[in-house]
Amino acid sequence: MKEFGDESFLNNYELEEPYLIEADQSSGQPNLISADKGGEPYLIKFWPRSPDTNDEDLEDIWLHELRQLHRLKGYPGTGDYISSLIESGRDAHGFYLVLDTNGRLPLTYILKKTATLSLRPHWLKRLKSSNIRIQFWENIIRIVKAIELLHAQGLLHRHLDANSILTKASGYEDTVDFQLTGFEWSIRVPTLKTARTEITSYAGNETFYSFATDWADLGFLIADLLGIKADIVDDLSQPISNLVTNTGLMLSEINLIRALTGKTFIQANIPQSALNGRLIEASAKSIIDSLNSITTRRHAIYDLAISLNPESKNTKAPFPVFVAVQKKYKEKHGVTLTNNDSEEVLKFIQQDLSDNPTLLLTLAPSKTEKRILIIGKELIYQIDPFLADKRTSEFTWDIGECQRAYLEPAHWMYKENCSSTIKSEQLKTYTIPEARQLYRNSPGSLSQTTWSAILRQFEEITDSKSPEQKSLIKGLATCHLTEIAYARADIFPVEMVDRYTSEDGTWLIKLSSINSIDAEALAKSMGLEPPAVRLENKLIKNLGEFEAVTWSLISNSLLTREEEGETLITFQEYETNNEDQLIYIFNCKTPPPHFKQYFIAPDSLQGTFRQLSRRASALDKLETHAELMNVLIHPQQRIITTQDKLPENDTFNNLDSSKQDAFKKILRTLPIYLVQGPPGVGKTHLITALIRQIFEQEPDSRVLLTAQSHSTVQHLFHEIEKTGVINGEGPETKLLVIQCNKQDKDDDTEVSDADIKAKDYLKKLIDSPLFRKSKSQNTKNTITNMMHGAKSKRYPLINQLLRSANMVFSTTNAEPVERMIRDKAQFDWTIMEETGKVTGIELLSPLLLSHRRLMIGDHKQLPPYRSTEIKAILSDAEKLRVVFKEAEQISNSKIKGETIKAMLDEETLTTDGFRDIGISAARNLMLFETLINDEEAESKKHKQIFGSLENRKPIASMLTVQHRMHPDIAELISHVFYKKELTTDEGKIRHYLQTPNPRPFFFASPKPLTNSAAITWIDMPDVQTTKNMKEGDSLPRWQNKLECSAVVDLLKKLRRHPNVEQKPKLAVLSPYAEQVSQLAKALTRKNPDSKYLSNLDLFTPPDDHSSFCSTVDGFQGSEADLIIVSLVRNNDKGSLRSALGFLVDERRMNVLLSRARYQLIIIGSYHFIREWAGHIEKTPSFSGYHNGEFLAKLFSKLESYRQQEKLTLLPWTELCPSAQTNQKKPNTNRKVNPIQVNKPNTVSARNNNGDKK
Repeated sequence: MKEFGDESFLNNYELEEPYLIEADQSSGQPNLISADKGGEPYLIKFWPRSPDTNDEDLEDIWLHELRQLHRLKGYPGTGDYISSLIESGRDAHGFYLVLDTNGRLPLTYILKKTATLSLRPHWLKRLKSSNIRIQFWENIIRIVKAIELLHAQGLLHRHLDANSILTKASGYEDTVDFQLTGFEWSIRVPTLKTARTEITSYAGNETFYSFATDWADLGFLIADLLGIKADIVDDLSQPISNLVTNTGLMLSEINLIRALTGKTFIQANIPQSALNGRLIEASAKSIIDSLNSITTRRHAIYDLAISLNPESKNTKAPFPVFVAVQKKYKEKHGVTLTNNDSEEVLKFIQQDLSDNPTLLLTLAPSKTEKRILIIGKELIYQIDPFLADKRTSEFTWDIGECQRAYLEPAHWMYKENCSSTIKSEQLKTYTIPEARQLYRNSPGSLSQTTWSAILRQFEEITDSKSPEQKSLIKGLATCHLTEIAYARADIFPVEMVDRYTSEDGTWLIKLSSINSIDAEALAKSMGLEPPAVRLENKLIKNLGEFEAVTWSLISNSLLTREEEGETLITFQEYETNNEDQLIYIFNCKTPPPHFKQYFIAPDSLQGTFRQLSRRASALDKLETHAELMNVLIHPQQRIITTQDKLPENDTFNNLDSSKQDAFKKILRTLPIYLVQGPPGVGKTHLITALIRQIFEQEPDSRVLLTAQSHSTVQHLFHEIEKTGVINGEGPETKLLVIQCNKQDKDDDTEVSDADIKAKDYLKKLIDSPLFRKSKSQNTKNTITNMMHGAKSKRYPLINQLLRSANMVFSTTNAEPVERMIRDKAQFDWTIMEETGKVTGIELLSPLLLSHRRLMIGDHKQLPPYRSTEIKAILSDAEKLRVVFKEAEQISNSKIKGETIKAMLDEETLTTDGFRDIGISAARNLMLFETLINDEEAESKKHKQIFGSLENRKPIASMLTVQHRMHPDIAELISHVFYKKELTTDEGKIRHYLQTPNPRPFFFASPKPLTNSAAITWIDMPDVQTTKNMKEGDSLPRWQNKLECSAVVDLLKKLRRHPNVEQKPKLAVLSPYAEQVSQLAKALTRKNPDSKYLSNLDLFTPPDDHSSFCSTVDGFQGSEADLIIVSLVRNNDKGSLRSALGFLVDERRMNVLLSRARYQLIIIGSYHFIREWAGHIEKTPSFSGYHNGEFLAKLFSKLESYRQQEKLTLLPWTELCPSAQTNQKKPNTNRKVNPIQVNKPNTVSARNNNGDKK
C-alpha cells in the first residue's frame, strides 16, 4: 500500500500494489491504479505532480479528459461502451479521475499478466479458435460504437492503444465487455468558424489527425491483438492464400484490418476517409456470421457436468439432481436408488435428455439473476457456470454445471423467457470429477463451445431496463397518449351546408355541427363538454386558451398520416338558420374537397402532427439513454462535483448574494441543476453571467438555450447579445450563433438565421483562393447551386452549422432540436428557461442534447397548457383506459412512436395497472415541479436526521432577491406565495422609497389616487350588498362592464411625469380573454384624429407586446411600471369555484399580482372576495375550499397593509363621482355555505369550472 499524507485524495480508497501502469510524464500517461471502496472496484487515473516543474500543462490534460468524460456520459446510447466517471479531485500529490469500470482493467495489463493460479489462459490469448474470435469481434464492435459516439460529437480520440481499452481479468468466454477510455489527448475537430478556406502549404513532419486516423489506430490494434505484424498488414504483394494460412484468419478479417488502416477499400469506391462506424460494424458482423457458420457446421457440442452427490439434505425444489432422479425413479419403477447407483442415475439423465430437449432462458424469481434451464422428458435441469478450481473459485461457462433439478415447472419459469430446441447429440455429459479432470489436464478434449453464446442470446431478447426506468418511460408515454386523446377530441364533426365562390375568387363554405356517436363518447369519457358546445365556445365566444382563426378541413378524426393532406380554412363569421342552428362561415383559397364525412380542427393539423411526432421521437430516444433516465428518477444519486474554476470577475461580483450562491452551485454540479426563479429575481441576468463564464473558460464551448415561447428565446438572445459575448473583439473570438426561434411575428420559419449564415459561409468559400484555384468544375457548380438554389439544397450545410454552433437559441419543441437529436449533435450545456410551463415530455428534447443540464423555471407560476385537465385524466383509471383504447385506433405511427406501440402491444392492464401508470405519468407531467418538490422533501429529511445540510450536495436553488417590484408589492408576493423567502434588493428598496416618489407617472385626480400606495384597490360595489346593483360579471364568460368603465376612467386621469425621458410601460391585465377583448375595444379610438385617451400616447406597452391589454396567460415573464388589473368576478354564486373562477387559481394570481414595478392597481369588489377569503380562513379543511387557501393569506396581508397604510382602498364612487350606488347593509345570508357547495343550483352547476381564458 502506497503511503500518502492525511490530505491525500487516495486515502479514500484501498489501493492495490503494484500500479497497473506507471506514469510517463514525457507523454502525459498517468498512473493506472486498481482500487477498492466500499467493496466496489474502481480504476484510478493519477497524474503525479512534480515539485520542481510547472504543472499547468498536466492540469490542462487532466481537466481535458475530465470534460470529455462528462460530455460522453450524457450522450444517448453510450451505455457502458465508455468508462463512467465517478469522482475527480486534486491534491498536493497530483490530479485524479476515478472510473467505474466494473472490474475492468487495461488490455496492456491483461496481456502481460501471468495468471499462475488460472487453469486456462485468458481468452485474448486463445484467438486462434473460431469460437473465441466471435467473442473478440463482438468486443471490437463495442469499441467501434464507442469511437463512433466520439466522432458523432466531432471528437477525435488520437490515442487508441491497448491502454485505452478495458476488459475484465477473469477471462470468461462469455465476456463481451470492452470499454473505451483514455481521452486525455482527444480533441474536437475544427468547426466551421475555425476552419481555414485558404490553400496552405504544409512543411515539416507535423502529424495531422482525422476520423480516419482513429480507425487506422483501431486497425493496427486489432492486428496486434490477433498477432499480425504491421508490415504484413502493409504488404499487399503477399499472396492472400499464404496470408490466410500463416495467420489462421479468414480473408474477411484481413480485409477489414487493411480497410481500417487505409491499405484497401472497405467497399468499392469508399476510401478510408469515408469510413464510419456503421460500415465497420456491418463488416465485423459479417465476420461473426461467417465464424458462426463455421462453428455451426461443426455441430456445436455443449459440455455438461452433472453432480451425482447423494448426501444433500435439501427437501424442497430445486432438489439436488440425485434426489430429483431418485424421486422420479421411485415414481416410475417403484425402486429407490442409493448412492451405489450413480451409473443408473447418469443413464436416467441421458435418457431424459435423449429427445431433443427444450432450452429455456429465463429470469430467476428475484428477477436479478439469469437462468438457463433444460427441460427433459421427466425433469427440469438448472445449468450454472462450472466451478473449475475450488482454490481460486474460478468459474467458467466453457462447461455447464448441473447441481439442481425441478420435478415440475414453476410459474416464474415462463415469465420473461425465450426458448429453443437443442439437439440431444449437442449435449455431452460428464460427472463433475470427470469434467474437472479434463479441464485441468486435457482441455483440448473438451468441445471448445461455450454456453456464453446462449447467455448473449438471452441478453439480446430481454429488456435491460430497471422497474423504475420502465415506470418512467410508461409514465411519459401515458402523458403523450393523453395529449393525443385531447388532440383527437379537438377534431369536430361538421356538415357541409353550402359552398360557393365570392367576387374576389375565394371559396366560402358554410359548416354546422353534427352529432357523432364516437366524438360524443370520447368527450364524455374525458369529462369534456359535447363537441358542438366546445366548437361554439371556440368560434363565437373565444373561450379557448388560444384564439383559433385558421382551421383544418379533413376527412376523419383518427389523426391519420400527414401525406393524406388537409385544406386550411379561415373563420369569418356565423349566422343562424330558420331552425336557430348555428352556421359557421369559413373561406379558403382552394376549392374545398369532396369528403364522405367532414371534420375541422384548430390551426394546421399537420403542425399538430409534427409536434406530437417530435415528442414521440424524443421518447423513443430516451429508451436508449440510461444516464438521462436515471437522472430523472434519482437525480441526487447521480451528482458529480465538477472541477470548474469559480469566477473572480466583475460579472460575478455584480450578482446579488442569492445569484452568486446559485452560480457557484451550478458550476460545481453535474449532470443537472434546477433554479427556481420567482417573479423579478433576474433569471436572465443569471443566464447571461453564466454564458460569459462558460466562454471565458472554454471559448469553443457549445450551448443550447431553449424556452417555451419565441418571445422568451428572443429576449434571452438580446440580453446575451448586450454582454458582447456573441461578437468578440477579434474574428478568432467571434462565436457562431444560430437563432432557430421565430424572430418576429411575420417570421414563418425556424431556420432562417441558419440559412442566412449558410449563405454567408458559401459566399466566403466562393470568394476564397481555395475556390478560385480548384480545378474541379463539378464541385464549383455544386457549391454555386447551393448558394443560389432553393433552401433545401443548403440543408446539409444548415445541419452542419447546427452541429458546430457555439450557441443555438430555440424553442423547446422546435424542428431544429429534433434534427439535432437525429444528427447526434451534443452540447456542453443545455440551459432551459420556462421549464415550469413545459411538460416533462416536451423537456426531453433539450435534455437529450447535453450531459450538463440547467433547468430554470417557477412551478408557482403558470403551469403547462391543459395540465389541470390532463392531471384529472391521469388520476382516473377508467379515463386512462379510454385514452389507451383511443390510441389503438390511431393509424398514424409517427405520432405514437415505437415506445408507445410496444407498450400498447403488451398485456392488457388491470385497473391497478392503470392507477400505477397514472401516478407515474402525473409525476412526469409537471417534471420541473416534481424535481423541485422531491429535492425540498429530501433536504428537509436530511436536516431532520443529520441536524444540518453541511455535507449535502443540493441540486436546486431558489433565487430569493427580487429587483422588479416595489418592496410592498414584493412583500405581499413573498408572504402569500413563497413562504416569506423572497426579499428585495437593498438598492431597489432605497430607490422605491426615496422622496419625492420616483414613479415615472402620476394621476391628475382624485386626491386619494394622487397619493396612493404601491398597492391600490379600486373597490367596486358588491353585487349582493349594493342596492340596485343588478349586474357584476356577465356572459359571455366572463366580462364585467362596470370594471371596464372604471379602467377607462382611471386611465383618463393617468399622466406621464414631465421629468421622465422614456415612455413608462403600462399594462392592463385580466384573467379572462373576454374582458381583455372588451378592454381593448374600450381603449381604441374610433376616430384617429380624436383626443380620446391621447394621454396614453406618452406610454408604451411592455416589451414584446403590441397592446396595453393582455390576459394573465399571455403576460408571464413580462413587466410594466404600472399594472392595472380587472378581476371581473362579482356575483352571488354558491360555490367557491363558480363564484371566483380563475381567482382561486394560485398560480395565475401569483403572475397577475407580481408584474408591476412601481404600482399595482386592482379593480374589483374587495368586499366580495374578502368574504370568500373569510370563509376559507374559518373552515380551511373543507374540501370545497381546496386550493383556495392562499386567498385567506392574501387578504390577511392586505388587511394588515390597510392598517399600515401600505394599501390604498379607494371606493369606485370616488374615482367616478357621477356613478351613484346605494350600499346595502352586509348580507349575512350571502349564498356562501360549505354545506351548499356540494348542492349547487342549476346555474352554479352549469358554470362551475366553466371559466375560460
